[in-house]
Amino acid sequence: MSKYNPVIDILPPKEGGWQKKIIFRVAGDGWLQVEYGEEQVFDLLDTFRLFAIMDRLAKKQIPGLIEYGNGFRTMMYRYDPTKISLRELLKYIKEVEEEVGGIEELSFPSRLVKLPIVFKDSVTRAAIEKYVREIRPNAPNVVNGHNFDYTAMYNGLSPEELKEKILGTEWFLCHQLFWPGGTYQLPIDPRCAIEAPKYNPSRTYTPEGTVGVGGWCIYIYTTESPGGYQLLGRTIPTYQLSQKHPAFKEKPFLLKASDRIKYFETTEDKLLEIYRLVHEEGSPKYQYDITEGTFRVKDYIDFINREDVKREVKEFERRKMEAQKTVPIP
Repeated sequence: MSKYNPVIDILPPKEGGWQKKIIFRVAGDGWLQVEYGEEQVFDLLDTFRLFAIMDRLAKKQIPGLIEYGNGFRTMMYRYDPTKISLRELLKYIKEVEEEVGGIEELSFPSRLVKLPIVFKDSVTRAAIEKYVREIRPNAPNVVNGHNFDYTAMYNGLSPEELKEKILGTEWFLCHQLFWPGGTYQLPIDPRCAIEAPKYNPSRTYTPEGTVGVGGWCIYIYTTESPGGYQLLGRTIPTYQLSQKHPAFKEKPFLLKASDRIKYFETTEDKLLEIYRLVHEEGSPKYQYDITEGTFRVKDYIDFINREDVKREVKEFERRKMEAQKTVPIP
């Protein structure tokens, strides 16, 4: 083994599969990465376990632990080496792992956030037109002036069926990264698991509030930024640096990891009016629809193991595979 190997410890998987192999890696001075399993897949059960771990870490008040956050199946810890050693931190984390145990009976706080969306709106359409005009005139992912119909084709769906998939499930906010407040979301209903390749090359401009899909994730662009996901439409503000609106009083981010997002369709006029109330006036006339709640993992496991759900997931996977044989990749 190389002396530069960052792996400092490994916990083997538990019998029965309730705990995957856990790999501990040094990630720099005062940083520790913990990876769960070695399969490069997105599995919500892996992510749910991380939220249960973070819930217990918060209650322990570990001295010297500055902050921590999750990915889809990884945790990153930042600690103060002058207050806690790496070995001591490992001991705390392993204790939490034992406390969590199996995931079937786990539950954790999870808010339901309802967000309006406009599909193929004029603002994202203008951003796509800019891309075609300035970067790639022959982009195969631009169909009828937008990425929406292309994404439908890539998934073996009609545009109306794609809309039903997006609106037909709650989207679990797994983690936030890439951009301030950015949201990586996976569908709680696996029958709605759409996917799409990324732009090639990337865009130089994406409007605030854009909802896009890349790989298996839906993502909300919180501010104007570059980007590479296929654009589906636009939702309301989820980030406000000025913190003018009451919803952003405590922090500039509306959403947080473990939220469940439920999209519902609205008109572009109504969407633009919400932007005006939130950003220009900071007016409490617009109230964000957020409900506190608890997510129970057993309910999710029972749902995805239903025979009708498994059958429909398999059929959707077949449709996607057939479609992707003929749909061009950017």
